[in-house]
Amino acid sequence: MVNTSIEDSLNVCSNKNEIVDSDLFYRSLFKYNPDMVFFLDIYGIIAKANGAFSETLGYTHEEIQLSPLEQLLPSSETSIYKELLKKVVAGETQYTYTTFLHKNGSAIDISLNMMPAISENKVIGIFVIAKDITTIKKSAIQLAESELKFTSIVEEALFGVYIVQEDGKVSYGNKKFYEIVGITDCRTEVNFRDYVHPEDLPNVDSLGEVLMNSSNGITHAYRMIKKDDSVLHIESHAAKIYLENKPYIVGSLQDVTERKEAEDLNEYLAYHDFLTELPNQRLLNKKLEQALITSKRLQQKLSVMFLDLDRFKYVNDTLGHSIGDKLLKEVSERLKMCLRDDDVLARLGGDEFVVLLPNTGNTNQVVEYAKTIIESLEEPFHIEEYELFITASIGISTFPDDGEDAETLIKHADSALYKAKAKGKNTYHIFTSSMNKEAYKLFALESDLRKALDLNQLELYYQPQISAVTHEIIGAEALIRWNHPEWGIVSPGEFIPIAEETGMVIEIGKWVKETACTQNKAWQDAGLPAIPISINLSAHRFLQRDLLENIRDILAKTKLDPKYLQVEIVETSLLENEKVVFSILDELRKIGIKIFMDDFGTGYSSLSSLKRFKGKIDTLKIDQSFINELSRTNEDGSNFFTKTIIELAQHLEMDVIAEGVETVEQLGILKEYNCNNIQGYLISKPVPADELAVLLKDGKIEPPNTKEAALKAF
Repeated sequence: MVNTSIEDSLNVCSNKNEIVDSDLFYRSLFKYNPDMVFFLDIYGIIAKANGAFSETLGYTHEEIQLSPLEQLLPSSETSIYKELLKKVVAGETQYTYTTFLHKNGSAIDISLNMMPAISENKVIGIFVIAKDITTIKKSAIQLAESELKFTSIVEEALFGVYIVQEDGKVSYGNKKFYEIVGITDCRTEVNFRDYVHPEDLPNVDSLGEVLMNSSNGITHAYRMIKKDDSVLHIESHAAKIYLENKPYIVGSLQDVTERKEAEDLNEYLAYHDFLTELPNQRLLNKKLEQALITSKRLQQKLSVMFLDLDRFKYVNDTLGHSIGDKLLKEVSERLKMCLRDDDVLARLGGDEFVVLLPNTGNTNQVVEYAKTIIESLEEPFHIEEYELFITASIGISTFPDDGEDAETLIKHADSALYKAKAKGKNTYHIFTSSMNKEAYKLFALESDLRKALDLNQLELYYQPQISAVTHEIIGAEALIRWNHPEWGIVSPGEFIPIAEETGMVIEIGKWVKETACTQNKAWQDAGLPAIPISINLSAHRFLQRDLLENIRDILAKTKLDPKYLQVEIVETSLLENEKVVFSILDELRKIGIKIFMDDFGTGYSSLSSLKRFKGKIDTLKIDQSFINELSRTNEDGSNFFTKTIIELAQHLEMDVIAEGVETVEQLGILKEYNCNNIQGYLISKPVPADELAVLLKDGKIEPPNTKEAALKAF
């Protein structure tokens, strides 16, 4: 009946009223079907199967004909199959997935459709369509595995992954995405634009429009604001995709805040001094080049000040680099307070600074800046337990007068700096064209000074000191000279500042002490009168940790009695680092070495400070500036101060030496004031060791009378 109804519905008449042979139709559908089609009796016996059955399972028609279908199933599927068979025999169509066994034993995944064959209201057999879905199932498994892998990778990725709609709403975000923006619940509805930094949002929106109109991806950087308001630096790559025919943006983002901060720090350190955080030479050069361009365009002047801290090296060498570094930072802060907003202060290294002054109207204005800087350093610096005094020397060059490029301006400012140091430090000097030759000489001296000791070019001269009453030689001051092969005799005023800057002054100082002690012992061994020799030491040398040990070693090596070595230190040096210097003086006096205060009257507090030196100082040397002004016609000026100094010193049980005595009149006045001892050109100029030996044989030096003095001066 079923077959009749099917035939009735499928018998189609052509225009020629030809009737399709229904038997041929069903036979073709059975025979040529790509799926396995077969007929079972109600017991599950294969009655008939098409060719696809044999091709799929590898059996011949004869091998399967009248065989139970059950034998083609694995044992795990037979019980299910039997239940299905019962239901189909009962008239129910069944559909399931199962497995057939190939003749070679391999399993084939099957989609099984079992339909009852009914005749006269009775099930007479079963039509079965079995489809080989092995490939489909394998593809499905592979797809599922692929999706699982992708999901696992994306969800566990160390970078954020997101899919965003055109309006900015986030359709998908992995765990890292939500972690980056600071959201704990991944189900929270998020609009991407809400988390972009407001300053970067216009650019991000613009890139979004580009992505929507392009098939290419874009890598870009921007900032995001987390839920806790912290700012992140983000690197992202995004591209357009289509989902259900709608455009979306898919992208990845990575938090690069730490890397960005490290890059910013590296860039900062590349252009700034790590200690003071001031611009370094690289940044100074850039700013100077930019300032020169502006100055040329606007026809403005521009000045460069090269600044160097005087005697800073001694702080490092004696108190250590930690103290030196702290001092540099304090100095930097003071210098910054002296400058305008547009000025640039840079540290080149060590104790060297450069100040760039754009748009300087005239020289007087620059000079005022230099004076302001020098005055700013007058107050002491309190570093830990030390009170440190520091001064600065400044060299100045100006565009366009002294150079039109950065290199020339800095070089000329450096030359002017050397001139400032030669003038006595703690001052400034403006570059002039004549200084190029002087700069060459300074360069040559600095280079040659390093070889002077090895080549025995240094020599000590000795200026005798006599009793003002007996005229006996009571001592001599050792003064260094440099016999330069090209420049002749170079005074210490020219090369000692260079030695201080290069650090060679320490080696030169040791050479002076040893040479003076060796020579003095040689004179004594030759039977000449024993006199003390005084040497000059700066306060910074007093801060050297090895000073006492060095002096003890030299005295032991030369076998010179300590009482024949005297040390001279200037008043200003005593007042700097007073506590430390005084402790060293006490140790020297314990050894038996006497201490002279040199150039008294030129320091900070002079007479008012003299009482502080009682018990520390053995002899006071009155500065030549007072002696030069002594006159019988002006007794209220220098005469009064000189007499007061002598009386006060003697009251404090100190000896007095007047240095720089050049006239008989000065000598007479000093004798009237009861000055103990005399030193100066009236008595003798500094002489080499062999000439002093001749003077020592006589034992005394008679000062000339007025006529002799006049002839000697001439």
